[in-house]
Amino acid sequence: MKIDGKTKLVGIIGWPIEHTFSPSLHNAAFTEVGLDWAYLPLSVSPDDLEAAVDGIKAMGFMGFNVTMPHKKTVIEYLDGLSEEAILADAVNTVKRDDDRLVGHNTDGRGFIESLKIDADFLPEGKDALIIGAGGAARSVAISLAMSNVSSLTVVNRTSNKAKILTALIKDNFPECEVKVLSQNDEKIVSAKKGCQLIVNATSVGMRGNPGLPIDVSEIGAGHLVYDLIYDPVETEFLKRANELGAKTLNGTKMLLYQGMIAWEIWTGLKPPADKMIETLNYLMERKA
Repeated sequence: MKIDGKTKLVGIIGWPIEHTFSPSLHNAAFTEVGLDWAYLPLSVSPDDLEAAVDGIKAMGFMGFNVTMPHKKTVIEYLDGLSEEAILADAVNTVKRDDDRLVGHNTDGRGFIESLKIDADFLPEGKDALIIGAGGAARSVAISLAMSNVSSLTVVNRTSNKAKILTALIKDNFPECEVKVLSQNDEKIVSAKKGCQLIVNATSVGMRGNPGLPIDVSEIGAGHLVYDLIYDPVETEFLKRANELGAKTLNGTKMLLYQGMIAWEIWTGLKPPADKMIETLNYLMERKA
């Protein structure tokens, strides 16, 4: 890449940031289409977040991505939010709009894109079960409600976060039937049997945190099982679900599509999907 005084800058802030694939994905896309842009990883501690956002704005960045632990706390330093960011109460993409920094949330849209493109699954009219009630679960639930799912069942170890999430869905999407179940509730059996989509939005199954987020009984050929985790590529949950005949997806493509949507928000151009997919596959092979 040739970087000079005319190069437009974007980047990602997080803490830590060493693990991110985003610079490779975005810079490959810029090079592919001949855009004089560069994407930088920026390690920002929570104590320095306000100063970092001010600095990014002062240095004329066109935008930036936001990863943990800043997705929620960055909101107070921005000038505006998209509807999805407001509902998710989290931001993963920021765009410069003249002198304003506007926050977006592309996680949910990336999730929906992966359902449609990689599983030929259209959420409208379907019943979904989400395991977890944190930030990832919130983005998924909102995106499914916006896509007109018939019902959402939220399964969580404790009820407080789950009740907050379901109240949000009920208030904003009254046509969507929502309920909360604890992981030990016997009604989970019928909930699993009655849904077409099961999503793990917890960290259970991630490298270093093995296990199953819920029992795999009742999972079978009628289910699409989606684990937002992508390290490892196949969690024990996905492996077991696949053995039982379910269709399965991991979080790799959600990572890809949310990044592609952010790229389009910044540039106003369609991203070179093939190049970004090729780059992501290469990165995943190296990591494996």
